[in-house]
Amino acid sequence: QDSAEYPLSLSTQPWRRFRAGFCELVAAVVRQCQYTVVYDEFLMDALISLLTGLSDSQVRAFRHTSTLAAMKLMTALVNVALGVSLHQENNQRQYEAERSKGPGRRATDKLEALLEKRR
Repeated sequence: QDSAEYPLSLSTQPWRRFRAGFCELVAAVVRQCQYTVVYDEFLMDALISLLTGLSDSQVRAFRHTSTLAAMKLMTALVNVALGVSLHQENNQRQYEAERSKGPGRRATDKLEALLEKRR
């Protein structure tokens, strides 16, 4: 607790690898779960509780580690939200393009699939 050496700020090779790996782990968890578990309240609540618990610690290294993890988590979640927004816009554009076609050229099954995907 009173050590002057803080693990995430050490510049030795093992700690640089740990820092990079830790940041990548947080981002990879969100990236791998972006279509399913991210929307489950249980995982996010548990992860936020863990980070909150670490940030309330008396140990400075835990507080800083949880801050770093929270920043990486939020960055990954923003990237997921951006991807969802882009998919939603593309889907809406495809739906509007298909709907604007004439009755003879319109593919109703594709229109229904796009509508279901939008929902």
